[in-house]
Amino acid sequence: MPESHKAERRRTQKANRAAGIGDEMGRIPSRVKDPPKMSKCTICQTELKITKTNTELTAHAEGKHGKTIDDCFPGAKEAAADMMKNSQTKGKGGGAPTMTKAERKKKAAAGMDDLLSAGLSTSKKKSGKK
Repeated sequence: MPESHKAERRRTQKANRAAGIGDEMGRIPSRVKDPPKMSKCTICQTELKITKTNTELTAHAEGKHGKTIDDCFPGAKEAAADMMKNSQTKGKGGGAPTMTKAERKKKAAAGMDDLLSAGLSTSKKKSGKK
């Protein structure tokens, strides 16, 4: 009977702890997430998570108190801007500029034009018996 990934992960974490790799749980640092940034409302002391777009914070400030996000959560916009900047540099492409959907579509169309001009025909093939 194959074992689950949970058992395999525990075994590797135990080996990591024995070897002195990673944190006290044996987790490798690159796989450990940072705790979320939290901010307290200055009016009602409700603690909410700071995200890239701050939709929850904005909805709370405008809906509950009728104020701006800066009045309720000072420093939240700057933290969100830092998160946006960090997420753009940490991307899978290694910081390479990403293409928009329209640019990818245009590039694919140009590639198809190259194939067609290279000698591939687009005429319909005859099918069926006479």
